[in-house]
Amino acid sequence: MKSLAFVYLIGRLSLSSSLLFTFFFSLMVEAADVRCDKTLSVHLDLHPPSAFLDDNDQVTGMDALLTQRILTRAGCKVRWHFTPMTGARILRSLQQGEFDVMVRASKTDARQQYAYFSEPYRHEVVALFSRKQLKLPAAFTMADALNQGLRLIGPASGWYGDEFEALRSKWQKKGFYTAYPDAARATDLLFAEPSRGDLVLVDADIFFYYLGEERYDQINLVGNNVLITPALLMFSHGSLDQTDLSAINHAIVQLRQTGELTAIEKSYRPLGLQKLLSLTPSINSSGSELW
Repeated sequence: MKSLAFVYLIGRLSLSSSLLFTFFFSLMVEAADVRCDKTLSVHLDLHPPSAFLDDNDQVTGMDALLTQRILTRAGCKVRWHFTPMTGARILRSLQQGEFDVMVRASKTDARQQYAYFSEPYRHEVVALFSRKQLKLPAAFTMADALNQGLRLIGPASGWYGDEFEALRSKWQKKGFYTAYPDAARATDLLFAEPSRGDLVLVDADIFFYYLGEERYDQINLVGNNVLITPALLMFSHGSLDQTDLSAINHAIVQLRQTGELTAIEKSYRPLGLQKLLSLTPSINSSGSELW
């Protein structure tokens, strides 16, 4: 009887294990088969290399192609939204449903009240630069710049790291802060005669694009002030549900594993910035290892 009971118990355990395996396998298949069935309006600021129109008036660029590849892989349809906007207006318009998706976003507690965020899809590089004639110590921080009364050209809005958020208002109160609406304008302000600031804190990809190869040797990275953070897609709560978000995140993971996302990112990153990053081994980074 004990032998029969043992065989019965083993049989029941085997059956339970089989059912459990079948259950988890079905969940995996179901997760892999989840598809987004939405048409999503994606806002793009047309600034190379993030997004721009090619010679045939077709949308291209780092964030445009990455976003299109991710969303279509997930099953979504993509519609582009091009109205020029400041960073603050982009956030308001997303909340109000004018469009569905913001690219190159950072996750904050305040934004999570009205938006979902994807898994990281690329690295965003923000750095502090000066004109070459300004001689600064090798270990020079943003706090040092503020304390020495250097003028900063900085973003009008947006999230650029904890250190900068703590210092921005102090710069503004001293009257040493010139705000720019986008990185293209930031480049113009730095090279204006006379320059509107001693330093510029800026999205390095767009800055290097507008800088152009002929001016690479006219700027310096200030200290090791490079912030590399994960860039996310940001979705209005009213634009999709958790099933759609799961499909999008699953697409990101798949494309990350194949190396397709990294290949697109590197193909649009300016060579001058790639060289700078390769020569800057010890950088101030946050979340630089995305995968």
